Amino acid sequence: MNTLLTADSGARLDRLPISSFHRRILLLIGTGMFFDGFDIYVAATVLGATLKSGFSTMGQNAQFMSVTFVGMMLGSFMTGFLGDRYGRRFTYQANLAIFGLAAIASAFAP
Repeated sequence: MNTLLTADSGARLDRLPISSFHRRILLLIGTGMFFDGFDIYVAATVLGATLKSGFSTMGQNAQFMSVTFVGMMLGSFMTGFLGDRYGRRFTYQANLAIFGLAAIASAFAP
């Protein structure tokens, strides 16, 4: 007997109820995306203000943004490796905690 069994996992997943676990995951991912976007937009706003006040030049602002995006790229590579080694859940939660604490600390910067 040579029969091929197919599984329709998508339909089965669609029938599953949404639980508190799913809401928690959605909250964690949303929080991470918020912090990421907030960081970029705040940097752009501050750089515009420092340029207008004469505290920085266009070249310095360009360097700052370039280094920021290079750091984001290196961080992506590193978190991919750490996620494979220690688990994606632990890595994401540790990243969220570090990023959140750094954002709070930056609020107290002069």
